[in-house]
Amino acid sequence: MNIQTHFVIIDDDEINNIICKTVIEFLVPNANIKSFCIAKEGFAYVANQRYENDKTTVLFLDINMPSWSGWDFLDQFEKLENLKKEYQIFMLSSSLDPNDKRRALENKNVTGFIEKPLTLAKLQQIFLV
Repeated sequence: MNIQTHFVIIDDDEINNIICKTVIEFLVPNANIKSFCIAKEGFAYVANQRYENDKTTVLFLDINMPSWSGWDFLDQFEKLENLKKEYQIFMLSSSLDPNDKRRALENKNVTGFIEKPLTLAKLQQIFLV
């Protein structure tokens, strides 16, 4: 199992961010986790962050957020040609709209769609991708 150690969580729900951090730290005790409640701040971090290893960063991205949505984030991420290979983006959402799931999975920068909340079993599945 290829365990990534870098994680970014972008979700306006602070409780969900805490749940994600707790689950990640349980499975990956040495994880480097950054979380953002404002998508634009998360994007600024992603756009300027570089890691010196060959592992990708797992990014959990909510869909429905104020100001910038997950879709807005993905539109801007598309412009970061040099960073795309460094991230595995998983849409992490409570959306029940099948169109959201379809749209996420059709986006070439999205690795998968996960229904909230993140659980240990769901996180373990990510490492099998």
